[in-house]
Amino acid sequence: MLVRPVCWLGAFGYLEHGAPMTPCSGRLIRAHLIPKQLIKREGGDPWDPRSWVPSCGGLSGNGGHHGMLDASRTLKLRRDAIPPQVEELASELGVTWWLDREYGLRLQ
Repeated sequence: MLVRPVCWLGAFGYLEHGAPMTPCSGRLIRAHLIPKQLIKREGGDPWDPRSWVPSCGGLSGNGGHHGMLDASRTLKLRRDAIPPQVEELASELGVTWWLDREYGLRLQ
């Protein structure tokens, strides 16, 4: 059975009463949870699969839930929602400080 990827960020695009902020739109793209430029600057591969999640990109690639996280910043993620592989990559690159700043402090 073929399993199709879904918009990972779509799970976080809900209002408090459970209604979707906006439905997924456009094709799936790679939404980086650590900026590509920061990964590259710290000597990592910006296309390391641990650095991104699939997300709908709207018509232009910068819309949909990707744009809500990246461009408009209307979608906020909590630190405990960040996938473990992103935490692992951030630790390897020494950029957990960026995750602290962007997503909040990590709960121990």
